[in-house]
Amino acid sequence: MKKRLALLLAAAMAAGTLAGCGQGSASEETQSAQTEAAAASGEAEAAEGGEAAASEEKEPGSVNLTIMLALGQWTDNFDSVIEEYKKENPQIGTIEYEFPSSSTYWDLLKGYLSAGTMPDIFGCGSGEQLSDWNQYLADLSDLEAAKDLTQEQIDMYSVDGKTVQIMPMVLEGWGILYNMKYLNQVGWENPPETISELEQLCKDLEAAGIQPFLHHYAETDLSLTNHLGTTWITNKEDPMGYFEELKSGKDMNLAEDPELNAMLDYYDLVLEYGNDDAIATDKWTGRNSFFLEEAAMIDDEGSWEIPNILDVNPDLADHVVQGLVPIMDDASKNKLQTATIGAAVYKDSPQLEEAKKFLDYLAKSEYTAYWHQDVMGNIPALSTVPVSEGLSTLGQDVYNLMQDGRTHETMNAWTPDEVKPSIGEVWSLYVGKQIDRQQFFEQYQKIWTDYAANK
Repeated sequence: MKKRLALLLAAAMAAGTLAGCGQGSASEETQSAQTEAAAASGEAEAAEGGEAAASEEKEPGSVNLTIMLALGQWTDNFDSVIEEYKKENPQIGTIEYEFPSSSTYWDLLKGYLSAGTMPDIFGCGSGEQLSDWNQYLADLSDLEAAKDLTQEQIDMYSVDGKTVQIMPMVLEGWGILYNMKYLNQVGWENPPETISELEQLCKDLEAAGIQPFLHHYAETDLSLTNHLGTTWITNKEDPMGYFEELKSGKDMNLAEDPELNAMLDYYDLVLEYGNDDAIATDKWTGRNSFFLEEAAMIDDEGSWEIPNILDVNPDLADHVVQGLVPIMDDASKNKLQTATIGAAVYKDSPQLEEAKKFLDYLAKSEYTAYWHQDVMGNIPALSTVPVSEGLSTLGQDVYNLMQDGRTHETMNAWTPDEVKPSIGEVWSLYVGKQIDRQQFFEQYQKIWTDYAANK
């Protein structure tokens, strides 16, 4: 019965939406058809159908929504999405949005939860994030987009293997951005594939009087913990298996770990050829310097930067390339970091169904398929949404690496929140040359040993 009621509700909502496209409310003829259909299904179902019809006849501008995602790059571009959505959803008044940095996002969200001011839609991921937040998340299994999820995605975004609570929207990729104009000037036609090649490129650029690297490591949680922090783990044959062992508190003999040593070697190299104040440089200072072509490379950057590049220096878009972080000399092991960007609906939202409907639109609609790819440079998370021929240059680079099997989802979603500050601190101490390699190994291992002991 519940399934049948859900189908009738969906049909009634669809009919109301189609009518609303032309007039802003259902016509008398449409209402009559809905009523007759409901009556034929019994009094209880007629009542449900009447409620569905009423929900579709909200006064124009009477529904207000709020959304918060850790996607600062959406700030200057999201109004067009709202405007397009409102064309066919006149019930929408305002959609207030907040797109903070991921370095402050979770603290903000926890504050809103405590204050009882949760956004209707908010960013959430799989792994530890889903585990921590699932009690606050609405069931999204009835969304149209949910029908297009693979079983692997359903497993990732549900705690019981069937009740979807997070809707994946797009996929980002990051590593190093290369200004190919400078690489071409020193005889390089493609980005380096190994750490040895990266070292040679740095030498070639410096010899030609070109600044090799820019680094912005001031936001340690963002850069050193989230974006670059698990690169070495994703280069392993079984990243998730290794990470679970690490989280268990097991002594991992880190001093002998080839991938972790390779990551430290990477930092030793790029810091030598980068800005002296890397640990004090914030992301916008570093990014803008790269956008103005003051260096050939910048790390901890990704496909999300295309709209910012177009705002600051559109010419750079013609010769910027997204590459991975080549920490090892076995090129086949080096992986571009990727992250699936997902969102959830707060289960106690006063506009629950409207919030779910808007999230459905963000994940799967003709306009957002264009907007996510051609404007924002990201790849659709749903395999049923075709990759656009207009996918921006950096998005295309990420997609090509995906097709070659050279990407891996970052381990950040599986990293417990309580250890992230400590991880960022120990990385920043090493990058800032305040501790040596042996001290790094000891402190990094202690983070996980203490975490396991206090679980």
